[in-house]
Amino acid sequence: MLPASTMKVVASGAALHTLGPDFRFETRVERVPGGYVLIGDGDPSLGDPVFFDRLKYRDADGERRQLDEEAILGFWADAIVRSADEGPVDILVDDSIFESRRWNDGTDGRDGWNPEDRLRRFSAEVAGLNFHRNTLHFRPRTGGGSKPDWNDVRPRIEGLVDSARNDSKISGDKQTAWIYRRPGTNELVFKGLVRRQRSGRPVVPLEVTVHDPPLVAAELLADRVRDRGVEIGRVGRWTGGPREDGPDVGPVVRMPITEIAEHCNEESQNLYAESLLKRTIHETTGRPGAWKDTNTTIRRIAEARIGAGATHILEGTFFDDGSGLSRRNRVTAGFLTAWLDSFQDDPRLGTIFIESLARGGEEGSLESRFQKWGERSARVDAKSGYLNGVSCLCGFVTDVSGRRWAFSVLCNGFKGSSQPAKRLQEAIVTAIADLAAP
Repeated sequence: MLPASTMKVVASGAALHTLGPDFRFETRVERVPGGYVLIGDGDPSLGDPVFFDRLKYRDADGERRQLDEEAILGFWADAIVRSADEGPVDILVDDSIFESRRWNDGTDGRDGWNPEDRLRRFSAEVAGLNFHRNTLHFRPRTGGGSKPDWNDVRPRIEGLVDSARNDSKISGDKQTAWIYRRPGTNELVFKGLVRRQRSGRPVVPLEVTVHDPPLVAAELLADRVRDRGVEIGRVGRWTGGPREDGPDVGPVVRMPITEIAEHCNEESQNLYAESLLKRTIHETTGRPGAWKDTNTTIRRIAEARIGAGATHILEGTFFDDGSGLSRRNRVTAGFLTAWLDSFQDDPRLGTIFIESLARGGEEGSLESRFQKWGERSARVDAKSGYLNGVSCLCGFVTDVSGRRWAFSVLCNGFKGSSQPAKRLQEAIVTAIADLAAP
C-alpha cells in the first residue's frame, strides 16, 4: 500500500536510530583563503519562521529581541566584516553533505513527486544547506497604485521584485493571488487578484519555493556583507575539494534532532522528513545523502530494529523517499506496526519517538480529530497521511497504566472524499481504546 505521510515515521525513526537522541545539526561559516564558506549539515530548520517566536537574542545594546532570518544572516555578516581582509572576499556555500539532486523526479523521470507541485511550499527542493524552508514569503500590498506592491518579501533579496513580471491586479474582495516561478530559475511572475487591504485585516503571506536554495542562501549572506561595506568577489559553491578545518567565523547554529523529528511528525513537514532521511543516508554510507540509497538504507535499519522475522515483514515493501510524496513507496500494515513496536519499548528512543507524534484532539495534524475522547482514559499519538486516493493513520494507543497498542490503518484506491477512510481509521482506533477501558 502507499503510505503517504505515514512514511515520515519511518524516516524520523531511522534518523533517531542512526544519529542518536543527542545529535544536533550544525551550520557554520568557515574562513578559507580569500573568503568564507557557509557549510550546511542538512538542517531543515535554519531560518524557519516557525521557530522564531521560541528563540531570543541580545542585540549590541543588550536588548532582548526575537530571532528572525535577518538576525541569523546578520550574525554571520557582522562576524565576516570584523574579520575580513582587504580586497574582495568570496562568499561560498558547501552543501555537499547531500546529493546535487534536490527534487525527487523519480529514477527515470517518472513516478517521483508530482511535477505540478514544484512551486508549492510542501514540495520545496531539499538541500545540504536549507534556509527559510527554501521558500520566499511575499506580503502583497494594495496602496495607491494601479497594481499590487510585492516588495515585502522575506528573506529580502535585492532586485528580485524589480526583475519580476507583475500580472496581478487589485480586487475589492477576491483573493486569488499566486506566484509562478520559471522552471530551473528564480524568475518570478505575480498573478491573480490581491484583495484590497482594510484596517485590522492581517496580510497572509504567499509562499513560493526557490530554485537551488544553497546558492540563494549564499547570495543572501553576500548581500548582507556587501551592505556592511565589504567588497564581494565570487558568490558560488565551494569547489576546492576536502578542506582543512579552518576557523569558524560567527556563531555555529545548532538544532537538536528531537526538535526536528517532532516538527516533522506533528506538523507533517516534508522538507524535515527528507532532510532527516538524507542525513541518515550520509551517516550510513559516508557519501552525500541521496534518494537512490533510500531503500537499501531503511531496509538495513529495519532489519536491525525488528530482528527475527524482519525478512518476512519487509516482503513487498519499497522505500523511495522520507516524506511519502513519492508514489513508488510501498509498505504493509504489518511492517509499520512492527516498526512502531520496535520503538515503544526502546529505552533510548521510545519516549522521544512517541512524543514526536501528534496527540489526537490536541496538536498538529491530529488537532481536529479524536475530539470526543475526553471521557476515555486512553490517548492516541499518531501520524496521518494523505494523497489523492490515499488516507492512512498509524501510531499508538496508550492507556493510563502505560500499556500500549501499535496500529496501522492504510486505505488506498478510493475515489472522492477521504472522510469515509478517516471515519474507518477513527472507529478502529477507538475500538482499541475501548479495550483499555477499566
